[in-house]
Amino acid sequence: MFKLKHAFVMGAAAVALTIGQGVVAQDKSIVVASTTSTQDSGLFGHLLPLFKAKTGIEVRVISQGTGQALDTGRRGDADVVFVHARSQEENFVAEGFGVKR
Repeated sequence: MFKLKHAFVMGAAAVALTIGQGVVAQDKSIVVASTTSTQDSGLFGHLLPLFKAKTGIEVRVISQGTGQALDTGRRGDADVVFVHARSQEENFVAEGFGVKR
């Protein structure tokens, strides 16, 4: 089970970095609503300095539970939602709040 979670987190991290390559931000910052487990893992502490160095974009992470992070995205208060609940993610996209899972 750990390997599956680890693989998903790493895959999601790669997607987050890839998304940043096409971003043209006026204020050079984005907001990521993420789960507390991802924040607590140290992943953002490792990836975000690399992301900023490559893109010049500052990332502010809002650490919440999955439901709260998705609600933050629904309100438009986050540019990226980074969670790990497949059915909720699929609903989020089906409702028109997200582009890709």
